[in-house]
Amino acid sequence: MTFDSRYHRALVKISGEALAGEKGFGLDSERISWIADQLVQAYDRDVELGVVVGGGNILRGMDSSAVGVPPIVGDQMGMIATVLNAMALRSVLEAKTVPARIMCAFAVGVFVEVFDRLKALDYVSSGHVVIFAGGTGNPCFTTDSAAALRAVEIDADVMIKATQVRGVFDKDPKKHPDAVFFESITAQEVLQRQLAVMDAAGVEILGRKKVPAIVLDIRVDGNIARALAGEHVGTTIV
Repeated sequence: MTFDSRYHRALVKISGEALAGEKGFGLDSERISWIADQLVQAYDRDVELGVVVGGGNILRGMDSSAVGVPPIVGDQMGMIATVLNAMALRSVLEAKTVPARIMCAFAVGVFVEVFDRLKALDYVSSGHVVIFAGGTGNPCFTTDSAAALRAVEIDADVMIKATQVRGVFDKDPKKHPDAVFFESITAQEVLQRQLAVMDAAGVEILGRKKVPAIVLDIRVDGNIARALAGEHVGTTIV
């Protein structure tokens, strides 16, 4: 059975913290399975998917600095952490009979492939979920920037940023009960207001290349599939 979808190809950004579940660190099998199910729902609607995973559940730059590691080395360690998360997510997707590939921004051995745009396009168009690891391959850039970059490189129709909140607010809703929710906002306004929805480089890339982004709560079952089907979910950044 096929479904009508507004978007044919999407890049989904998933934070490392989301993979940790309630533990807040490491990998939580139930949470990874849940996230994989959210991707499968979209995949089953014939949406071609790329995924970028973070590494904050394993290591952050600020964690490495506490033990005397220089910031740039800490960033490099964080990029390697994303490879571990990508391998875990790939295994769970494959167990759910969804073909998946990992492509990393840098060589890490024989376990995953090095990113190649033409190969990535071939994998995505042939029905593989492609998980992009290693960030951009450079320090000083977050996985938000990597997600925006990969979205452009695979010709995605939209980037989904799966978060732990409903969408974009004018301030942190967890700290400010009076925070104002945006159903839609422009990339330029996000930058002008300095909203902490994603880093400025990622917002700038998407805005310049005219790739819309949808920020939504991954904890709500079906949110990703509904957003890709054209339902109004979360906040749309245009």
